[in-house]
Amino acid sequence: MKKTVIAIGPTTQNNTVLHGVSMMFQLIIDRLAEEGINTKVIDIGKSWFNPKSNRTSGEFTLTKTVNYIAVLVWLLVTLLRSGKSVVYLTTAQSKVGFVRDFFIIRLCKIFGHKIIGQQFGANYDSFYNAQSPFFRRLITKTLQRLDLIVVEGDYTKELFNFLPDYETRVFVLPNGLPERQLQLSGIPKSILPGEPVRLFYLSNLIQSKGCWDVLEASKILIKEHGLNIHTVFAGKFLQAADDTMFQSSEEAKTAFLEYLDKEQLAGQITYYDSLYGAAKAKEFAEAHFFLLPSYYLNEGQPVSVLEALAYGCVPIVTQYRLIPMMVNSANGFFVRPKSPADIVAVVLECTRHPDRYHEKSRQAIDTYTSRFTADKYTAQMLALFQRYD
Repeated sequence: MKKTVIAIGPTTQNNTVLHGVSMMFQLIIDRLAEEGINTKVIDIGKSWFNPKSNRTSGEFTLTKTVNYIAVLVWLLVTLLRSGKSVVYLTTAQSKVGFVRDFFIIRLCKIFGHKIIGQQFGANYDSFYNAQSPFFRRLITKTLQRLDLIVVEGDYTKELFNFLPDYETRVFVLPNGLPERQLQLSGIPKSILPGEPVRLFYLSNLIQSKGCWDVLEASKILIKEHGLNIHTVFAGKFLQAADDTMFQSSEEAKTAFLEYLDKEQLAGQITYYDSLYGAAKAKEFAEAHFFLLPSYYLNEGQPVSVLEALAYGCVPIVTQYRLIPMMVNSANGFFVRPKSPADIVAVVLECTRHPDRYHEKSRQAIDTYTSRFTADKYTAQMLALFQRYD
């Protein structure tokens, strides 16, 4: 590419919360750097004025507003110092996020840049339909200023059918695994007699992500079925708009830890506030199952499921949003949302039929290597950038 790329999104470097969007964005800017493409990064996830604050997804806060104003000033300075560029923007699916995107897109178009927007998550139709007629028209006109909108799957593409030209403007590109330096054995896992069965939950601990269902299922397997289980939870407690159990992330975390103490599960259930790099790889390498029984409002194509497939961890997930793009009856299990009993049934079945488990682990690895590697994904993204070079 000859043009500069201005990349606007949340990096993994300076943010209070590491999540799938920041990992995917970081993957792209790292690949651009490797290709020697001049890239100017605007980190919209960086908290300039309150870096330790807990965020609530989609919620309007004074801190977030001030941070977004800082981002717009940063962008304006970058635009003034740049020639004609390709702008890559990770777009939002909340009202406060859209307001940020509105000003970003307007600024970039004033300077005559081509813009590729990438929408992660699969709740845009709900966001759009909840707005007033005036605001819906504003959303439509703003998105039509984007030269291309990249989404994770066919399901997500249909969420943009309110755009007159969505069939040509919206491009489907499933995520790849955003980590390239993985220590993968390529050997399917087995459940061995006498050894603990290891369960792994890796995501933000949000009620609608199913973390409490995994916790309850673990307790049932240990206390009612006497199974030798070890479950690892890794992620930050966050509050989401569709949560009903707790009023704050702090309250949820306190309740979680008190539950472990009350049920005397601390020896068989481990919680990490964060888990990165070699420590995360170790848990994936040791885990038999990866669990994400999500019904989260903003769920799309969870990157953590791709990580599980790569390591041969058999996913136990809900048949929700874009998860079935990655998981099927050959490489994992589907359970109903809010159903710890379904999770229990799957784990018991696999302990009774370890040969079936082994085959699913093999299929998980095959799915990853054939469809979802980082290099396959980034090559396709770079090809999209080159359209506007």
